Amino acid sequence: MSGSDCPCGSGRPFDDCCDPHLSGQTIPPTAEALMRSRYSAFATEQADYLLATWHPTTRPATLTLEPGLRWLGLKILSTEAGVRLIRRAG
Repeated sequence: MSGSDCPCGSGRPFDDCCDPHLSGQTIPPTAEALMRSRYSAFATEQADYLLATWHPTTRPATLTLEPGLRWLGLKILSTEAGVRLIRRAG
């Protein structure tokens, strides 16, 4: 998917948008970025990322994605008071 637009609909290249999150290089800094990265994970069939970012109390033991399923788009209606998340040591 290198060089193409990100599936999340941000208008940014995939390599500069959700791919660093999906590959584990970065952590999504906001709830919106997490939502966009999870959408991209569904669109690119990356079940491991989805499981890793799913809350443990509701996460299924396994996740089987339907091969070839076509995701049509993500539409974010609004965001409110978004702040960057800070990862704390410990």
